[in-house]
Amino acid sequence: MMRLDLGSLLSLARDSVSDPRPTARRLIALDLPMEARWLAMAATVALSVLMTQIALMALAVPTEGEFGGALVSPLAAAAVQGATILILAAGIARIGAMAGGQGGFPDALLLVTWAEFVLVILQAVQILVTLLFPFSSFLIGFAGIVLFFWLLTQFTAELHGFQSAPKVFLALLGGFFVAGFLLLILAGAVGLTPADMGV
Repeated sequence: MMRLDLGSLLSLARDSVSDPRPTARRLIALDLPMEARWLAMAATVALSVLMTQIALMALAVPTEGEFGGALVSPLAAAAVQGATILILAAGIARIGAMAGGQGGFPDALLLVTWAEFVLVILQAVQILVTLLFPFSSFLIGFAGIVLFFWLLTQFTAELHGFQSAPKVFLALLGGFFVAGFLLLILAGAVGLTPADMGV
């Protein structure tokens, strides 16, 4: 049984970066009930939004103009974040199954949520480092994007039993374009424009 204390979570996050496929197997082997997966997603979204709000205050980012809207609205940010996780998980499960994969939506949701949690940890590090070295923010942010794609690629390959990580990566890129399009539709439905979202 995996412990849920901070030290164990940080250790698992480190293993996710250095050895992602065995880590994905460990997470899947937990066989968590669906309620726990939804709770983990909600908690991760809340932490991500909290880290974003802390970053905006600590780095004195303007809250008006092109940085307004969903970027600084906690509820809107949570809605976009949650929708992103759901769309990615559904896409990974569906497209993987169409390609002969063996994984399903519950495990995809768990792995996407965990990948996002790892990014939350990196976001916390980014805030601390940026306060000391302001110009490092861009580099850490770029590293976060690379890390997220790395984790999703390896997690998806393990979830579905695929061997070719490059093919999985290309499929994920296509999935991100679709997810972005769906998110724009969702944002429009709730009255947000790309400018409101900082796009």
